[in-house]
Amino acid sequence: MAEDLSLAVAPEVAARIERLAVPFVDAVIAAPIGSRAFVRAIAAVERIGDREIQTTTQIARGFRDRPTRALRQLLDDDGSLTNNLRELRREAERLSHEKRGTDTALQLTRSEHRIRGLVAALDADRAALEQDNAAIGQLERALWGEIEGLREHAALTTRLDEILEERIEDLRPTEPERGRALQTEALFVIRRRRRDLIMQLAVASQGYSALRLIEHDNLEVIWAVRSAATTTATAIRTASLALGRLADRSRSSRNDLFEADDAWSEVLSALDTVDEKKFATLSELSARPGAAASGR
Repeated sequence: MAEDLSLAVAPEVAARIERLAVPFVDAVIAAPIGSRAFVRAIAAVERIGDREIQTTTQIARGFRDRPTRALRQLLDDDGSLTNNLRELRREAERLSHEKRGTDTALQLTRSEHRIRGLVAALDADRAALEQDNAAIGQLERALWGEIEGLREHAALTTRLDEILEERIEDLRPTEPERGRALQTEALFVIRRRRRDLIMQLAVASQGYSALRLIEHDNLEVIWAVRSAATTTATAIRTASLALGRLADRSRSSRNDLFEADDAWSEVLSALDTVDEKKFATLSELSARPGAAASGR
C-alpha cells in the first residue's frame, strides 16, 4: 500500500519545499563530514515529521477505544438499540398476525403504550449514534490534517533525496571518497526517514479510510432508525383509524383490516433495513485497523 501512496502536493507547497530543500542540501554538501554543522543537519533530517507521527499514533490509539467502542456496545446483540429493535419487532409481528378486527383492536390497545415507549427509546439510541458519529467526524478531521502534514514531509524528504543524489553524482569524478561518505552518512539517513514517513502515511491513510467507512455506515443506521421510528408512529395512526372504521359498521370496509396489516408489515420492513445497516457498521468496526488487538 505504501508504494501506491501519492506524494503530490499543491504547487505552493512544492515551491516551499524547493526553497527548503536546495539550501539544506547546499549546507550538507558544504559541511565537512562529521563536523558539528553536518551532525546538526543529519539530526534535523531524523526529526522531520516527528510531531505528525506522534499525533497520528495517538489518534490511532484513540480510534481503537473511543468512540468506536461505545458504538459497538450500542449496536451489538446485547446493546440497547438491538434490544429495542427486537422488542419492537415482536410487537409488530404480533399485531400483523392478528386476523380479526376485534383481536387486532384489543392487541393494539394493549401494545400502543409499549410501542410508543420503544419509539422514544429508538430516538434516544439514534441521538447516541449521532453523538458517536460527531466524535468520529472530529477524529477524521484531525487525522486528515496530520495526513497532509505527513505527505508534505514525505515530499520534502523525496526532494532532498533527489537533489543530494544529483550532487553526489557530480562529486564522483573529482571527489569519489566524499561522494561515498555523503551517500552513507547523509543520503542513507534521508532515505530511511522518507521510508518511515511513507509507512506512517500509509497507516494513517488506512485508518482515515476506515473511519470514513464507519461514519458512512453509522449514518445509514441513523437514517434507518429514524425511518423505522417514523414508520412505526405512522402505523399506529393508520391501524387506529382502520380499526376505528371496523368498529363503526356504517363506515367499515373489507380493506380496513388489510390496511392495518400492511402498516405493520411496513414497520417490519423498516426494522429489516435497520438490522441490515447495523450489520454493515459492525462489520466495518471488526475490519478496522487494530480491531483484533483492541477487543470488544
